[in-house]
Amino acid sequence: MQIGNSFRIYPDTQQSKILLNWIGCQRFIYNSKVSEDRYFKSFNRKFLVDSLIDRGFDQSYSQFKDKELTPWLYDVPSVILRNGATLWKQAYSRYYKKLAGRPTIKSKHGKQSVWLTNELFAFIEIKDNNNKTIYYSLEVGNKKFPIGNIKIKAHKEFKIPKTIHISVIAGKWFVSFNYDNDLIE
Repeated sequence: MQIGNSFRIYPDTQQSKILLNWIGCQRFIYNSKVSEDRYFKSFNRKFLVDSLIDRGFDQSYSQFKDKELTPWLYDVPSVILRNGATLWKQAYSRYYKKLAGRPTIKSKHGKQSVWLTNELFAFIEIKDNNNKTIYYSLEVGNKKFPIGNIKIKAHKEFKIPKTIHISVIAGKWFVSFNYDNDLIE
């Protein structure tokens, strides 16, 4: 059975700035993929002959990286950009299965989040020998793009996940994830 968790995290000012940059870059790739899809959809309507050509729904994002037009995309790990394209692909798959509507442009207002895979995070276990309790610290980033340790307030035990979402809502930061607890429903 899948268990979901959401815990408060407390990044410092510099860490918050970097995470907001990562959120913005991932949203840019997602929105660019949505715009690209809209372009091809209108192109196919205008030129019916070319509409028979299958353009595919890939997860590529390199066409959006340009040293002159989008230099800020070089300031984040490529995993962030790849995950933005993957999120778009997942949304499109749900649309084709008639589980959701066509993917739309994401706004930069309201809840913002970035999806991280295990290449960019690790939970560090900290044992307090006096109380015999275990605390966790969230290590985010990689060698080239380090963010560092972020304090986490975990109010219950959990298994280490493979992916996490770091989100900000009204200035408060959260980490959310799910994992399988190996129990059958």
